[in-house]
Amino acid sequence: MESAESVERTDAVASHRPLSASAFRLISSQLADWYRRPDQFDTFNRYLADNGLTVASRFLVVCSLVLVTVIMFLTRFSPQGPTSPHARTANTVIIVVTVIMAVALSTRRNLSRSWSYAFVLYSEVGIAAAMLLYSNPLAALAHAVMFSVIGGYIAFFHNARMQTLHMVWVFVVVIGIVTRTAVVENDVDVPVLVALVVLVGAAIYVIPFACQFVFSILGTDALNSQLDPLTGLLNRRGLADEVRLLLEKSYTHPALLVVAAVDINRFKAINDEYGHTVGDAVIEKVGARLVECAGPTALIARIGGDEFVIVDSVDQRSIDRLAHELRHSTITSYDHPAVAMSVGIAKIAGPFESSEDALVAYPTLLRRADRAMYSAKARGGHSVVLHTETD
Repeated sequence: MESAESVERTDAVASHRPLSASAFRLISSQLADWYRRPDQFDTFNRYLADNGLTVASRFLVVCSLVLVTVIMFLTRFSPQGPTSPHARTANTVIIVVTVIMAVALSTRRNLSRSWSYAFVLYSEVGIAAAMLLYSNPLAALAHAVMFSVIGGYIAFFHNARMQTLHMVWVFVVVIGIVTRTAVVENDVDVPVLVALVVLVGAAIYVIPFACQFVFSILGTDALNSQLDPLTGLLNRRGLADEVRLLLEKSYTHPALLVVAAVDINRFKAINDEYGHTVGDAVIEKVGARLVECAGPTALIARIGGDEFVIVDSVDQRSIDRLAHELRHSTITSYDHPAVAMSVGIAKIAGPFESSEDALVAYPTLLRRADRAMYSAKARGGHSVVLHTETD
């Protein structure tokens, strides 16, 4: 008779069999989670910047564009390439635009998400147009392998929904080329056509899909490294990264940059008297309340045991609303006393001369908010102090 331990071990092994029902359920849930993941353009660019890989990744994309340009240029000298005057003109236009895209990628310091979307859209249309310029449909089908480059780019910089649209578009284009081949070619070599479709399909679908799926799963760990596990808010590292992105995007705006430093009064006493479980619950409640008080664009982080920071780029009315919400925010429960917070708020007006000036202004603003927070703490009770220095 088997022991309970051996039965559990057998069940555990069975649950990991590749063709078991539990394995299919696990894969299905992972696929669903993968499909729902947000666009990772900012996250991946931040990862590249943090690891000094921005130039290298940009170089690879530029090399891909140069490769496309070379291929398009060589087809001009082939009888299977563009032969009519209109086709050769279209070939020239694609070459010129691709070169412009390569130059832009090489020279632009910061690339926005909208620019990336435009790049993907141009690539999808450009590759399809280049395929139509071939006089030989089989050669056009071989050119479809270039779609795998765009699929790989989407896998790293964007999300599964864009990858799905890409795959649907490629399917339509490839089916169109296959239909053209069957209609135009009187003597179709069916085995070669099927083999070519399978080869192209593997390059276009399998490789980008695998990259997208694996990278998005691994990307969750990178994202989690920037979040506070208790509250789900940003941690100190995550806040620094997000503030950098915020200031690089909004330094030219005349909005006010505001920083609020928040500290829970007598948190150590609550922890000591009521236990760490209650203390953790208080931290979670304060984090949730700060999310309610701040606007939808605010960055909210837990940077210490009972310390929080709010950063946003807003107008004066929004700052007044934030101060009012924080001043009248109360947290009570039957298992702990009412929680009082000390809040310091500091602001500075934009725009800045450069994103570097904005980045330099942020630490100063954070120190001012800290000083205002300590002034609020000195008053006792639940208090909000707005920093008034002009230096």
